[in-house]
Amino acid sequence: MNVALFTDTYLPDINGVVTSVELLRKKLAENGHNVYVVCTHTSPLGIKREGNIIRLPGIEIKKLYGYSIASPAHFLLIDDLRDCHFDVIHAHTEFGVGIFAEIVARVLNIPLVRTYHTTYEDYTHYVNPINSKTIEKVAKKAVSSFTRLYGKSCLRLISPSKKTADMLVGYGIDTPIEIIPTGIELNRFYRSPDYLDNALKLRKNLGIAETDSVFLYVGRLAEEKSVDMIIEAFSLIEDDSFKLVIVGGGPQEKDLQKLAANDNRIIFTGKMPFENVPSYYHFADAFISASTSETQGMTYIEALASSLAVFGRDDEVVRDIVIPGTNGYIFSSAKELANQLEEFAHLDIGKRKQLSANSVSSISEYDSDLFVEKVLAVYRDAIEAFSECYTIKKTKLKEDSVVLTLSQKAKEENLLVSLDDYVNLGLRSNSLISSYDFDKLKKKENCIRAYQACLRKLASRDYSISNMKSFLLNNYGLSSEQIDSIIEKLVSLNLLDDSKYALSRINSFENTLYSQKKIRNKLIKDGISQEIIDQVIIQSDDLELMKARKMAEKYRLSVHNKSIRMKKQTIYNKLVAEGYSYETAEEVMKTLDLSSDIVEEKDILKKEAYKLKKKYEKKYQSSELRNRIFMALQRKGFPVDSIYAIINEMED
Repeated sequence: MNVALFTDTYLPDINGVVTSVELLRKKLAENGHNVYVVCTHTSPLGIKREGNIIRLPGIEIKKLYGYSIASPAHFLLIDDLRDCHFDVIHAHTEFGVGIFAEIVARVLNIPLVRTYHTTYEDYTHYVNPINSKTIEKVAKKAVSSFTRLYGKSCLRLISPSKKTADMLVGYGIDTPIEIIPTGIELNRFYRSPDYLDNALKLRKNLGIAETDSVFLYVGRLAEEKSVDMIIEAFSLIEDDSFKLVIVGGGPQEKDLQKLAANDNRIIFTGKMPFENVPSYYHFADAFISASTSETQGMTYIEALASSLAVFGRDDEVVRDIVIPGTNGYIFSSAKELANQLEEFAHLDIGKRKQLSANSVSSISEYDSDLFVEKVLAVYRDAIEAFSECYTIKKTKLKEDSVVLTLSQKAKEENLLVSLDDYVNLGLRSNSLISSYDFDKLKKKENCIRAYQACLRKLASRDYSISNMKSFLLNNYGLSSEQIDSIIEKLVSLNLLDDSKYALSRINSFENTLYSQKKIRNKLIKDGISQEIIDQVIIQSDDLELMKARKMAEKYRLSVHNKSIRMKKQTIYNKLVAEGYSYETAEEVMKTLDLSSDIVEEKDILKKEAYKLKKKYEKKYQSSELRNRIFMALQRKGFPVDSIYAIINEMED
């Protein structure tokens, strides 16, 4: 397999990323793979080649301890890289070289894998020297957004620990993440038979007595490593036989030296060559780190492989490595660390030996051979996934979405995606979409169509939230979560607002004679809450009475062929049915003018009487006929006197 490792930092730099990249390069080569490393050098001019090592010009950033930032624009190099016929590209950085890795992968159609080495949230103090909460918040948000884009640009993402993987998921990254602790050549750190002689020599060179208790820190001297907490713990210990050896350099080195200036028990060695580091582990009694910014904790593992007990500050990474009382201690404060160091120094030889044995046996999973096997499995998985990828042939803007024309294995199809997904996933012509992302976007396609339909409906008139939910449910078969997501977006854009909708509906009722109750019922039917209804409806008894009177007059003109009493009852019932209160209906009926209906009532009575006579005279005669007509007319509400008069008239 031809593998390209892209990294901003590489040998002769010494740090966790370099250790990981170099180990991977070495082990892949030992397994017969052809490995290239694309990295940086500290000169701003020219590309340097050293066999399979290609160094891009970069600018060293001293505060980041050996890191060089390179431009991602090295297009003339792409043709040379094409001739390498890479099977997979593995990026170990997010910056210049990492961006170049993404460009090369896209242009040459090569699957891209990334490893996330650094929790950048722990490094925001480099851009926030004044400790501003606002700057800190903005910086952390920028880290989150940047990391999300970084994670979405590859087919597979490797995380060195569960802590880091959980953080990446929290950022919104849904690219498949594989948790693979960076391997270590454990045998480099195992104690050799002559380790004790070498340890005594090193102690002597540093002015440390054979009987002293030596505690070791190895790593960068930077704010996020919290070395000042270790120095503070030593200030709480009065025993002169306690020695702290600090191996490493960095931007905080001078500040830490000033902090420890009055304590001759604390020794700074500065940066040490990579090959000399195991000797420092071997001459110490225990290892200490107060950092909570580790993605894996490589120095903890190196110390354990060196048979040292480990003191680690409480953190998820530390809890995965250190078993309190078995291979080390976990502390939360300088005072607690000081107490633990004194307790350790007074352990008997048997307990010390047991801790050493436990330390070595607890880190077998970090063996470098196992590490490279797991990474190779990710490569194979990425290559297989890449073969199922879709190529974006062209893009077309449609309303607030984008239509992608995709091809896969000589087959073409269109895919509708939202503008948010188009931007967040970095989609563009000639780029790739993994089958994983394609399946996700395909599931969203119906939601986009539904959303666009909502926009078209809202362009013509207002809708309540409830009405729009019903429309989506009945026409698109979406899940409740998908519907809620669309509604939430429409609400956030002020396209759906139940208060505005309710006011609009009330305005449309201005020319109607609807009662307040009927208006309320219509709004409730539209899904408007009682709280909103109470806010938008203006209570006015005078207005209600005026509308009821107009309604009654309307009914008076429409009710025909009834007695005045039945007409009153009908109008009253209609008012109540329309939602007017009994009191309002009664008040209206008291003042309703029916004087013009009296003449009409006589004509109606006469017509009804003759109609009843014709109906009953076939069966009844004389007084029986008279009684039947009388009772029927009385039931219809006609006055008794008028009934007698019309019956007498019919008999004459």
